[in-house]
Amino acid sequence: MHRDVTTTVRVKLHSLTERKARLIEREYGAFQDAVHGDDKANLYSATKQQAGKVRSNQNPREDTEQPVVLRNDCITIEHDEDTVLSSWWFKLPVYNPETERGDSIWVPVRVPEKDTHLLEDEDESIRDSELVHRDGEWYVHLVCKRSVAVADEYDDVLAVDMGAKWIAVSTFISDRNTQFHGAEVRRVREHYKQLRKSIGKAKVRSGAQVIERLGDKESRTVEHELHQVANELVARARERNAVIVFGEMTGLRFDNDKGRYVNDKTHKMPYAKMANILTYKAHLDGRECLPVNEYDTSVTCWRCGSQNTSREVQGRVECHDCGLDDNGDKNGATNIGKRAVGKNIQSPLSTVGAVVAQPETQVVLEGTTGEMEPANSPDDVGLTLSEGSPRPV
Repeated sequence: MHRDVTTTVRVKLHSLTERKARLIEREYGAFQDAVHGDDKANLYSATKQQAGKVRSNQNPREDTEQPVVLRNDCITIEHDEDTVLSSWWFKLPVYNPETERGDSIWVPVRVPEKDTHLLEDEDESIRDSELVHRDGEWYVHLVCKRSVAVADEYDDVLAVDMGAKWIAVSTFISDRNTQFHGAEVRRVREHYKQLRKSIGKAKVRSGAQVIERLGDKESRTVEHELHQVANELVARARERNAVIVFGEMTGLRFDNDKGRYVNDKTHKMPYAKMANILTYKAHLDGRECLPVNEYDTSVTCWRCGSQNTSREVQGRVECHDCGLDDNGDKNGATNIGKRAVGKNIQSPLSTVGAVVAQPETQVVLEGTTGEMEPANSPDDVGLTLSEGSPRPV
């Protein structure tokens, strides 16, 4: 089984001649005019089409700048060790006002050493990319796409529940061995939130610019932490040859309105980015990573399937039918894992079969006889899970 993986390589333009720098600046400015409604802006024709798509799909605010979208059939990157100025060159499409038509210029670029193999691999294909202007420098974010092989059979399921306190809680479905990941993400976000508040109250000179720089630094710090969490999750799955499943957070911002304080904590957490990074890293590791509908997983008892539960303390879930007293995130992650292998969380384990969400993925778990059995068999796999901490009578 194969999955497509995309990787973004940030290459930096350098040693630009005055003419080339002027053409790039003119193209960038004309693109901003086009995405904000100027239909007469002179652009390379393919780039002008992309500007129209950005305007119709994103409806960007007037005070924002958008990266120039470069269509993949109009760009090229080549490696040449024989040139003195640079060993990497990028062909950039621009509009030439002197000839009043589209043109292309070759510009020298620096490619990070760790990413050179991506651009030298013949199996790689360059997708639509972006020209970005940041801190007075020009960058091209090259999007590389390739196909990687992922395994078809696994010995366990690592279920991941995303939340506000912990960006990820991971549980193996075979024995409910659980780890909590990403407390640093919440701490970083709270730290920068308080910084912005203090700057706003103090009315610092050029406060808007300072807050913008803080936002950039926060974004970079949070993304670094997300990569660390994803690495931890993939490493856990690798130890037991487990398929990774995670709760699909679609609709969270619309279906949950629990007041300003809770909304601020949950609605701004980078769940989509976490899911994208985790999926990408899992596929690179050769294992499947699947989203699972997590609706009702947090309020359902994983042991008996009842929704007669309560969360008097946010970190705990209590079942009033079977007496379960368990960690709330661990309970949710277990339900996500059970749903992934087709076990209906509204039914006892002994009465349902197991069908994997995507039949092409074969999950193999230990049965009652001690032998390994496929989880997507129509027969009961006899999977026994530990039952958490019993509630005192």
